[in-house]
Amino acid sequence: MTLSDVILRYLLSEEPIIEINENEINAEEFKNVDEISIGIRVIIIGKNKRRRLVDLGLLQIIAKCGHLDFIRDYLDMKFTLRDIYGKYRVYTELEYLAINDECVKLINDLDLKYVLSRVKSASEKRSSSR
Repeated sequence: MTLSDVILRYLLSEEPIIEINENEINAEEFKNVDEISIGIRVIIIGKNKRRRLVDLGLLQIIAKCGHLDFIRDYLDMKFTLRDIYGKYRVYTELEYLAINDECVKLINDLDLKYVLSRVKSASEKRSSSR
């Protein structure tokens, strides 16, 4: 299955979230797919039964910034969110996007920019208190 197949399956399912298996999508595919709407969410189920909710639209913005390493690690279900935090100082793709100013510059949606500024502030407070 490719990223395009996953998006089509999401759209045809008429469900707010669909489940896919680990390794059905990869980071490089995000560079080659047309615009993915924010809010297309999937639950990735790992072979180890770990589950992770992922917003494909946010990952595509991160890919446009060239941050494919984060996407590879985030999609790799052998990594816990604690592992992700240890490496990137964030738990989610939304936090990652918020703390990377060069990625935020690619966003035109004012509501999303506002949310990202609030998430960045919360993330910075959490990091400084540790």
